[in-house]
Amino acid sequence: MLNVRKLYGETTIDGQDLESGKRNYKIHLKYYKTRNAKKYGIEIVKEERKGISRVKEKSTAKELSDNEQLIDKLLKIFVKNKVTPVTINDILSDLHKAPELIYNIK
Repeated sequence: MLNVRKLYGETTIDGQDLESGKRNYKIHLKYYKTRNAKKYGIEIVKEERKGISRVKEKSTAKELSDNEQLIDKLLKIFVKNKVTPVTINDILSDLHKAPELIYNIK
């Protein structure tokens, strides 16, 4: 079985993006398109610094669709809106209920 992971995009959440306004706080997000046989999925990796230590968190939604363009559209939306691993399942659940939103979001 073929398992492939390809970096799609990256973004950073900094103090200006956070409600608490932590000035020197940064979260780095990486978005991957995954493929297992003929199905595509999404993986989000979050890295942040807490003091001198680094905390890494990831979430994977495997085998979402066999439509690669759909996954690319989702990834574009996720990068633009700085979606984190903890929210991916809620967002996918909402989009599953109203799939037309995927193509209406710019």
